[in-house]
Amino acid sequence: MRRFWIALLGIAASSISVTLIANQLRSVIDVFELTDPTGSTGLLGMYFYVGGLAEYSAVILVTICVLLPGAQANFRLGFAAMAVLPPLLEIAVAAPCFYSARPGALCGVGFVVVSYASIPIVILATIGFVATSRLRSVKVAGVAVAAAFLGCAGAAQALLAPSEPDQCRRFAEVTKRSNCLKAFADRRRDENICRSIEFRTTRFTCLQEIAVDKQQPLLCDEITDTGPLAAYEAPAVSYRDTCFQNLAYAMHDRAQCARVADAHLRASCEAHNP
Repeated sequence: MRRFWIALLGIAASSISVTLIANQLRSVIDVFELTDPTGSTGLLGMYFYVGGLAEYSAVILVTICVLLPGAQANFRLGFAAMAVLPPLLEIAVAAPCFYSARPGALCGVGFVVVSYASIPIVILATIGFVATSRLRSVKVAGVAVAAAFLGCAGAAQALLAPSEPDQCRRFAEVTKRSNCLKAFADRRRDENICRSIEFRTTRFTCLQEIAVDKQQPLLCDEITDTGPLAAYEAPAVSYRDTCFQNLAYAMHDRAQCARVADAHLRASCEAHNP
């Protein structure tokens, strides 16, 4: 009976895993291209999306093994339970976002938090499940799946990730081009790449980060608008003020606070830089 319930939970978790793999595949590709439109690039995006892909693949592997004839005698089902339960918990936490007529702005936070915590739990449980199996074929399959996953991830990184800033131009969406260029600017600490970014918010953020990193106030002065703004856009001065404020903290230079236009921010800046 114990195996029956774990198998049933595994089937449900595997169905959820297949759906999530299909839904997140585009985001996984975006991460490898360094252009995830949500801005979750680098290690954070790699952990959430690629780690999530590894998690869901592990759930499917464990479920298939549990469904094998004689599984109860050949596996430690405690590891199987630890592997298949987290995806079910993720969906349970995310359910209010789908079934509420007016979901709150933070309804998806629980899903993200649980997902981040689930990745290492599922992967470690799967490793324990495979390692303690009495079936050599399962151990070989586990190693093969892990090797195939790592090989595919390495190939995707080599084939999809731009190696030079000019390759960012191949992306049709301005947000992707901009995020791609910012990734290179951050990596190379190159403000010239920042200047080539089309999306103004990303360009301003890039200049701000490089200005603080290289302690160059003149880069903050470059945060300006040359044309009219849309109703939803914040004026450049707000980004410029943040740039000078952060620069004052980084340089321990109270003089930079005087260049902050907003009176409240300027007072706060001066109070923290006596």
